[in-house]
Amino acid sequence: MEWKANWIWDGSGEHPRNQWSCFRRTFDVSSEYDSVTLSISADTKYTVYVNGEMIGSGPVRGWTSEWYFDQYELSGLEQGENVIAVLVNHYGIGTMHYVEGRAGLLSQIDFYNEGQLVNQLITDDNWKTINHDGFVKETVKMSNCLSWSEIFDANFFPDKWETLGFNDHSWNRAEVIGAHGLSPWGNLIPRDIPELTNEPVFPKSVLSLKEVKSIPQHFSIDLGPTFFPGEFASNSGKIMQGYIVTEINSPQDFGGVMTLTFDAHAEAKWEFKLNGTQYKSKNGKYEKITLKKGSNLLIVDVGGSFHEPIMHLAFDFPKKIDLAAPLSIGNSKFLAIGPFFTDTRLQIGKPILEPVSEDKEYLQMKKVTTLSELETFKKWAKAIPNKHVCTDNVSLLSMFKEDIKTLSLGFQHQNMVLPNRSFTKVEPMENGDTEYLIDFGKEYLGHIEFELEAEAGAIFDFFLFESIHQDGRIEHTFSLNNSLRYIAKEGRQVYRSFIPRGFRFMLLTIRNFNKPCKIFRVKVDVTTFPTGHVGAFSSSDYQLNQIWEISKHTIRMCAQDTIIDCPAYEQALWTGDSYNISLMNYYTFGNYDLVKRCLRLISKSVYRSPLPESHVPSGWQNVLTAWSILWMMACKEYYRYSGDLEFIKEVYPELKLTVERFKEFMNEDGLVEISAWNMLDWAPMDTEHKIVTHQNALLVDALKQTAYLASIIGEGDDEKRFLTLAKNLKEAINTHLWDESNMVYVDSIHEDGTKSKVKSVQTNLIALITGCAEGFRKECIEKYIKNPPDDFVQIKSPFVLFFYYQALMDLEHDDLVLDNIRNNYGFMLEHDATTCWEGWELIEGDFSRSHCHAWSAAPTYVFGVLFLGVKPLEPGFTKVEISPNLNGLQWVKGSVPIPQGKIDIYCKDLGDYIDLQITLPEDVEANIKLPSKKTKVLVNGKHNDHVENGFVHHQSNLVKCN
Repeated sequence: MEWKANWIWDGSGEHPRNQWSCFRRTFDVSSEYDSVTLSISADTKYTVYVNGEMIGSGPVRGWTSEWYFDQYELSGLEQGENVIAVLVNHYGIGTMHYVEGRAGLLSQIDFYNEGQLVNQLITDDNWKTINHDGFVKETVKMSNCLSWSEIFDANFFPDKWETLGFNDHSWNRAEVIGAHGLSPWGNLIPRDIPELTNEPVFPKSVLSLKEVKSIPQHFSIDLGPTFFPGEFASNSGKIMQGYIVTEINSPQDFGGVMTLTFDAHAEAKWEFKLNGTQYKSKNGKYEKITLKKGSNLLIVDVGGSFHEPIMHLAFDFPKKIDLAAPLSIGNSKFLAIGPFFTDTRLQIGKPILEPVSEDKEYLQMKKVTTLSELETFKKWAKAIPNKHVCTDNVSLLSMFKEDIKTLSLGFQHQNMVLPNRSFTKVEPMENGDTEYLIDFGKEYLGHIEFELEAEAGAIFDFFLFESIHQDGRIEHTFSLNNSLRYIAKEGRQVYRSFIPRGFRFMLLTIRNFNKPCKIFRVKVDVTTFPTGHVGAFSSSDYQLNQIWEISKHTIRMCAQDTIIDCPAYEQALWTGDSYNISLMNYYTFGNYDLVKRCLRLISKSVYRSPLPESHVPSGWQNVLTAWSILWMMACKEYYRYSGDLEFIKEVYPELKLTVERFKEFMNEDGLVEISAWNMLDWAPMDTEHKIVTHQNALLVDALKQTAYLASIIGEGDDEKRFLTLAKNLKEAINTHLWDESNMVYVDSIHEDGTKSKVKSVQTNLIALITGCAEGFRKECIEKYIKNPPDDFVQIKSPFVLFFYYQALMDLEHDDLVLDNIRNNYGFMLEHDATTCWEGWELIEGDFSRSHCHAWSAAPTYVFGVLFLGVKPLEPGFTKVEISPNLNGLQWVKGSVPIPQGKIDIYCKDLGDYIDLQITLPEDVEANIKLPSKKTKVLVNGKHNDHVENGFVHHQSNLVKCN
């Protein structure tokens, strides 16, 4: 298409914070058209309506320099006047799946007749626009990874603004900010995947009804704009020295409690001073404090290192207290003293500076106890704007509360979750708020929708989480404000959230209502990558069947506009995770287009950082070295499973560039030496050093695989160079990273040249599966893998278990694989899991940070290989190996997606013989490896009694001997 449209905006600036803007344009349709195409994009997100009907939303995530647009075929336009309306939410900040560009909207409607373009409607200054006052901007981010939480007041903006009959005469004209091609977006790219699903799912049940009382006052303060002005990224490693000060005015002397909370990733001091008395706290701890009548000076030390520089204060006193910034600076509630020092340190391969010493005046400020002493530091004082302070933090209100009483749960309270016309009538409580606990039965990612009838001003707070312990304790994911606040207008109303969220459980708290309200329905419109449920597995083992199902559901909920790590906490495309998840996806859904999209997005990060970044496209610029290498390996695996040679040609320049970049990090011993994030597992490995064994070993394998890709596209010289690099690196590993006295590969070499004393299963596992261990060393490592020694660091995440299972299958120890799966995933099932956890006991007292994490769904891949025995022998499954194995079960059956369709397998032990039935596409050649026991084979409905050396060869529907 040829763009004629302009980028437009509403005059709120290039980087408005949590901006919600409405745009409208009426247009006439005077004649019939063969087709009408809407092309649209926005920064950051849009929802588009035509004549009041929601058409779609987007765009999909992408790099700002390669921004995406969507196209919709419009039908049902009215003869005469029509209207297009767009709601745009611009973040104004980066997230872990968005790089801040600038605010803008671009739209074009093309009218065609007999294939010829006959009319156009473009974005220009004829469009009308206005701020959507229903959205409260003074909110907090849903996590340090995500965008802003949603607070909507239905009383502050008229209904049906998307419809034709709405009067927009008082709206402003849109501002044209530039023609198509304008920086930072440049030329736009058409959406490369289908629209996501919109699948309505109702909860399974209401679990409890309580009367609760939340902590009376709280303040969530975004320190970022004050301490790091002009920074729109979401980079971790923010170091700062400074203080937050407020003057608490109390009506009388009284005692109470206060909590001080930072982002859980923060390396903060958790120190504050009240009227000169020093306190040392920790996240979420209730500190008993005493206020005197009149003025009380609170000084919080915010020095430290932060991912997200946000601070939460909550107070519980007998009476309300007033806060004001001291020194008569502005009308804000809080004052920043500082920053005395700030720095944002990126882990992207470059040497990281040593820790900074504390500034002299920062240390002097620590001694301040009175307002008069504070005057000395007035030159450092900055008022924190009230728009950066949220007093409607639903997560705090839902966590810091008192349960007054639990009420009986009559059946009428279930009506709100049933898909019919019934409703739940909710009566006001005597002393507190009404709280419902709702279970959706499984974890889902989607848009919450509800219908209710209430008085104006009634507050409906939705707080979402993933897990409840057996004793009823809610597992609050740290740093996650997974919430929605809806303030009702008068009467019956429906609201659908604009921001998708991941959760299983919902706390619905109803506040500020004096007469009964009605809840007609609560549901979630599940949004996932559209796919058929092609992959399947079932067997005579019920537990393994359940493990397959929760693994498959995990993969599905983590398939969005990219593969994502988890639906709740991050929703980020992690580069290393995508290696494992892609292989799992091939055996469950076969979403090759989605995998290709991810690999392409990752490839572009080499033009921002020295190596492919840890997660993309992201406002947090970061390199996790093993993840960079796994991207190289994932490209080869994609080709192996898809046969997509054109993609390899497309991405090869970035693969080659990555190899060249790694050469720059090789030291005089021939090892990769790099200052980056060197994590492999959530375990106490000794990898916080520049020379790390598992990274070097992975690179050996990646170089070999990249050499193979070079060979298939005719880059013979590159193939030779890459193989030579792999050979030399392997020799360096065995020369410098092997501990002969302990017969083990060490985790790392320390900066003083000494070898690590830590022995880990993980490091030696990687050395084994990458082929770095040979001869007697290989024999040693195989023993460690089959029976991990007690003094080794043990595997702590399902991510590494994926590689562990691969190693054990290669060693033909299927029994150990199944034992491990039954133990670890059975433990999840025992604790009510419906999806796979990120890990175990990452946080004291809690099972996992994320209860739906796709890197953990290894059984989907394992069962496809271990039981069904399906592996591509040639790229794109033009030739396939099928080697079913019952592994002691009575029967197994399943389906494996392949580019040509699917392979169906049924295998059952009937005592005297094994019944094996296989169905596969006609154009797929198969080598069928039979079990050792006598087997009757049926391939595509045809019997075969001729077997040679345990193999049956199938091609073009003819079954014959090898």
